[in-house]
Amino acid sequence: MHQISDQTKKWVEDQLEGKIKSTKPMPGGTSSQMSLLQIKTNQEALEEVVLREYTDTDWLEMEPTIAFQEAENLKEAEKVAMPTSVCLAVDGDATLTTWPSLLMSIVEGKVDLKPKDFDSWVDQLARALTVVHEINNPSIKHKYFRYFNSNQPVKAKWSALHNEWRAAFELLNKQNQPDFTPSFIHRDYHPTNVLFENGKVSGIVDWPNACLGPKEIDIGHCRWNLAMLFGQQAAEAFLEAYHRHNPSFSYDAYWDLEALGNVFTEERPEVYAGWETFGITNLTEEKLIRRLDEFLLNTLERM
Repeated sequence: MHQISDQTKKWVEDQLEGKIKSTKPMPGGTSSQMSLLQIKTNQEALEEVVLREYTDTDWLEMEPTIAFQEAENLKEAEKVAMPTSVCLAVDGDATLTTWPSLLMSIVEGKVDLKPKDFDSWVDQLARALTVVHEINNPSIKHKYFRYFNSNQPVKAKWSALHNEWRAAFELLNKQNQPDFTPSFIHRDYHPTNVLFENGKVSGIVDWPNACLGPKEIDIGHCRWNLAMLFGQQAAEAFLEAYHRHNPSFSYDAYWDLEALGNVFTEERPEVYAGWETFGITNLTEEKLIRRLDEFLLNTLERM
């Protein structure tokens, strides 16, 4: 049940010098509790802010300073030439809150997974990512790391391509990453973290995983998401659009393999709840697995 403790509410009111008038759960959050708060300040103005509470204990065990990291990332993201949330306050140790918490400004717009003009929508997604990657001399220090161990024995019993998945991890284990210039990357760039208004990108949200790393990681992760949502052609259209907006950029197929490593699980893949929240209700586990295997084959053929 979505609930904000009195302790956390008091912290919010103290930070903003106001009174909470209403709270509403925000859609899409799966690893933290997101709330939209209406605050009446001492200046009698009614403001809307976003509260993120890190309630996933497994995540906190792996990354206990994640709230502080997101606060730092939001400051870096202010350099992006499009709207992002501004950090208003952080209690990363949950000293005065129930959970590690972050207060931030709201970004206007909505997630749009059913665009009227799909080609334009994909182009907007790609263009927005090139803008993120344009930040020069990022000041953050935390760096990209894999979410997987390439030495792990792979069974992939849910797939029709057991041997191909094993071969993929053998490649990841043997082949070095292609050379890259470390950039400021979102690290979880996909369509439910990009907001739209009137067919145009209005902002990018959800920055806790941002770091210094290969911009190819953002591209590969978004390609994988698009392939799962709409099929392989959508992933190819995204890469073509990124190239249009950054013609000098070269993308090695290796990075699609690394993207697959980061999302691989021995458990049967499940449909991401956020996709259903935003209206994609035609996905099944069987369709997801077929598309995942197709993405794998496409990657291996290109390597």
